[in-house]
Amino acid sequence: MSDRLDFDDILTLAERESGAYGLAGGEPAVLARGLVERFNARGPYAPQQVDAMQRQVQRMLAGRLRLLLDRRRYPGIAGQQIERPVFIIGFPRSGTTLLHSLLAEDPEVLKIQSWHLHSPSPPPGAGPIAAERIAWSQRLVEQWMDFCPAQKAMHPYIDKGAHQLCENEESFSLGMHNAYPYYYFQVPTLEPADVMAFEAPAAYRFHRELLQHLQWNTGRTRWVLKEPGAQMHLEALFEAYPDALCVWPHRPLVEIYASNVALRAAIFDTIRGRPNDWTSQPRQMVQAMKAAFDRLMASDLIRDPRIVHLPFRELSADPIGVVRNIYARQGLTVGAAFAERLVSWLADPQNAVDRYGRYPYSYEAFGLDRDWVEELFADYSRYFGLD
Repeated sequence: MSDRLDFDDILTLAERESGAYGLAGGEPAVLARGLVERFNARGPYAPQQVDAMQRQVQRMLAGRLRLLLDRRRYPGIAGQQIERPVFIIGFPRSGTTLLHSLLAEDPEVLKIQSWHLHSPSPPPGAGPIAAERIAWSQRLVEQWMDFCPAQKAMHPYIDKGAHQLCENEESFSLGMHNAYPYYYFQVPTLEPADVMAFEAPAAYRFHRELLQHLQWNTGRTRWVLKEPGAQMHLEALFEAYPDALCVWPHRPLVEIYASNVALRAAIFDTIRGRPNDWTSQPRQMVQAMKAAFDRLMASDLIRDPRIVHLPFRELSADPIGVVRNIYARQGLTVGAAFAERLVSWLADPQNAVDRYGRYPYSYEAFGLDRDWVEELFADYSRYFGLD
């Protein structure tokens, strides 16, 4: 067996798995080949590693091909209008997951869940969902949780399994635009950059096609979505969704940056099977974040009326009130059934963020100076009133 992936083999197997022969031409094949070439450039790999990697790339490409096949089978998918979606954006660990979870409790909204990405075809609107599709997704999520158990303490809502709410970056992986760890954890050379290395306009075009696929024939049209980091791609986001509403929770960066580094370390060290150098990398990453934020601050997009800026302390103090305000912004009201679900979700001990314990985040563990990070983002805190 070769010590590297063979793209032609992967494509042939993905076509046979999906039945979508000849549909990979153009962007899907180009993107998938680029992903394979990126992984191969970091080789060589042991035969068992190549086999495990191939299965994961093949699985994602087969899912992408099924989407293309479904658009032929169900022409109405392409005509779906995606209107006024809500995007939860902002830096990770700033309340984005909490807000996403609360908004997703509305029984009238659509949201992307793990099973949608593991088993996207046929579209949900085509008929009853086979139980095995959910069960298969549940097994895949459990494989990841078993592989990286630290995820439960750091990102506790992953235990929702097949019904876990997904971030947009995960859906980009189904489009072959990036490599999210949940779906590529058998790639031993996976890097954080593989998650964020995507061309935003193309990724959002695919994302819109995915929403059309999931919305078709469901009778529902309202979406709630989450993408930590979308604030760095606002131009592309608003090009794809000009009537979107973005909700950006803000929290002092010094309170969340150590946990961001620790989460990356836990994930990518586990994938690699050895510790990485997380002493120099975090300093480079925080400086890159600062540079990106400075560029954003210099843009008029930061003041775009389609963005709701939300201090984390408000979300923490009155989460239901925040949800009501977001709905009011869209001319909607929180109905009685939704309000009851919000109260139940917040009271349920199975949603407590510390049900798997609290991970001890530390700046010192990664050779970072807390005061330096605080000073670096002092302008951010002042601008959004976080002092």
